Amino acid sequence: MKKSALIILASAITSAVASHSVYANQDQWAAQSTETQHGLTSNLLIKRSDVSTTGLASAMDKGAVAGNNAQQKSKYLHQQAARSTQQRTVMSHANQDFWIYDASVTLRNDLDYDGYAYRFSLEFDADTVYQRAEVYARLYLTRGELYKEFHTTSVFSIFGDDEGDSLVVDTELLNGFPTGDYEMLIELYDAYSDELVATLDSYDDPDLYLLSLESKNFEYTETTVIVEGGSAGWLSLLLLPVLWLRNRAKLVA
Repeated sequence: MKKSALIILASAITSAVASHSVYANQDQWAAQSTETQHGLTSNLLIKRSDVSTTGLASAMDKGAVAGNNAQQKSKYLHQQAARSTQQRTVMSHANQDFWIYDASVTLRNDLDYDGYAYRFSLEFDADTVYQRAEVYARLYLTRGELYKEFHTTSVFSIFGDDEGDSLVVDTELLNGFPTGDYEMLIELYDAYSDELVATLDSYDDPDLYLLSLESKNFEYTETTVIVEGGSAGWLSLLLLPVLWLRNRAKLVA
């Protein structure tokens, strides 16, 4: 009876600590992404909601690598702070010089097989009336109540209505995105004037609607613990929440 009570107590403590850790920082979020265009893939770009520095990342071709060497070991912090808003940004005037022709999303990694992925790829094709233009995009996810920016792209070039200049953004949601069905919003900006020149969301493209996602800290992996008899064994069981918190801190960092 005493052993059963200890097991129940330890399970309750672990569950309470896990729930508190997962839900405590929903107001903060983080994601990491790579960008691919013309066969070149950028270094790993990290976006965090608690970073307040400004300025765009360097152009796409700087520090990029060719072929399948997608992620170099070096990481650098994406220089533009994540933005949140209750509603999508309104364009100051209709811009006929830029548009987003098409977009598609591919869901990839789902550790607990619950149908909600923490990693996905977005591919979108931005076009312009000009022969060449320099642009960047801000990418958001929302469940209807808040738009959370998960990535700001580097400056990249588009060439008229060329289909071969599409940008692929491969993203892992690290924390701050609870399990649910999300909509995506793409905002395209002129890199020289920082003017919002085009948008695309689920109203324009159904491929951006009902995306089954969750951040990696919501992925559930079951842990089986076998405790042998003796006071040392039961003490180890009670210390599990402390070890769990330490591992969670490393993951979030």
